[in-house]
Amino acid sequence: MTGAMYAAIGGLKSHMSKLNVIGNNTANVNTYGYKAQRMTFQESMYTTSRAGSNGGATAGGNNPSQIGFGCSIGSIDLNMSPSTYAPTGVGLDTYIAGEGFFMVGDKSGNILSADGVESLDLTRVGDFWIDPDGYVCNRQGKVLYGFATVQNPDYDPNVQKPDEKDPDYEEKLAEWELAQKKTIVSAQLVPLRVPLSAAAPTVGNGGLVEKEDPNDPTKKIQSFNWEEGDPVYPYLTEQEVQGKKYLVNNFAPREGTATIPGGTGGNNPGGGGNTNTNLGLGNTSAIAGINTDPKSTSKEMLCQLKSVNVDKNGAIQGVAANGDTVVIGYIAIASVDSPDGVTHIDGPYYKAMGGAGSVRVSALGGVLEGKYLGNQVVDNTDPAKPITPDPRDYILNETKTETKNGGLEASSTDVAEEYTQLITTQRGFQANTRIVTVTDSMLEELVNMKR
Repeated sequence: MTGAMYAAIGGLKSHMSKLNVIGNNTANVNTYGYKAQRMTFQESMYTTSRAGSNGGATAGGNNPSQIGFGCSIGSIDLNMSPSTYAPTGVGLDTYIAGEGFFMVGDKSGNILSADGVESLDLTRVGDFWIDPDGYVCNRQGKVLYGFATVQNPDYDPNVQKPDEKDPDYEEKLAEWELAQKKTIVSAQLVPLRVPLSAAAPTVGNGGLVEKEDPNDPTKKIQSFNWEEGDPVYPYLTEQEVQGKKYLVNNFAPREGTATIPGGTGGNNPGGGGNTNTNLGLGNTSAIAGINTDPKSTSKEMLCQLKSVNVDKNGAIQGVAANGDTVVIGYIAIASVDSPDGVTHIDGPYYKAMGGAGSVRVSALGGVLEGKYLGNQVVDNTDPAKPITPDPRDYILNETKTETKNGGLEASSTDVAEEYTQLITTQRGFQANTRIVTVTDSMLEELVNMKR
């Protein structure tokens, strides 16, 4: 008789677990990127009071007789199917229309192979912004990983387009097309940062830069040297003068100005102001029109890019002062063999552990078609020592997934479904409590039988 009570207790525990799942789903009905859970029940253990038999020549068989002992948790699953787009109006909020995850981590990563990808967290929530150091971060401070736009070392607009009659036309055409691109997309998976948004121009003609006394041009009150080849961008290298740091301002192809502000301390003569100094710069056409103020941070530089957004191919881009579109980089999308098998670790983050399979990296829109992580090259020209990267390092060319800015993924909680499950769970719990009370009543009758 007590077996019924133990079975009911197992049912009560299982229904309480399901109530916890329903409560968690309902609590996150407005949580961006939340994936609703589903709990299933399974039968618990059985005891066999009589085994079954197949019968014989003269007697028929019989079925086994078994008694069950309640239920237990069968599974608690994640439904990782894409949810609906929820507009927010924030330019860098990004929604994944399709399968896949954003990859986020710390600022130290430089992923060169698939093994390093496993150290990153996966998320469907694209609530991004630019931190004071210029990194594209989410609201919890984790940095977004992707493929940076860098200066094309083979850029040469003077290269002539090959003749179609040339026997090596296809090869030379590819070289010509590459030479026409001012920037290219690196296959290294790195934390996306605004200074990595374009080519790194350098000072073409090094030399002395002096600041004159505005009241007496013959007097030099500050001076420093800019060496040939010093980077002007992407890291906004600071040049220190008498304990103060200055940054280049107003880039332009092959010529430009550096604005050195008048000091605020006692060294600034009366009436001191900004002094424009002409510099010989290297090829900066890739980012012409981007203006940065002295002592600016990369965040302030981004603020001078208008209409910062994310296009359908994951390109984070903005419009510079001269109207040119500047691409910071491309968001990398991670995919796993079994999305429903990822492990929920904390908040909106997941890991591809047991049950999920391996992680593969995708670039949207074919920007890195045929490339391997870390710019690895397949070289089978030497049969004795062929270079063949791990197939997992191949960057997938995802065509079904797109990104959409200005919104996030809504919670997948279905309130109507949760309320329905709440009612059935409540009734199931009540039924199990009834078994406990009835069993208790019957035991009481048994105890009082002697009266």
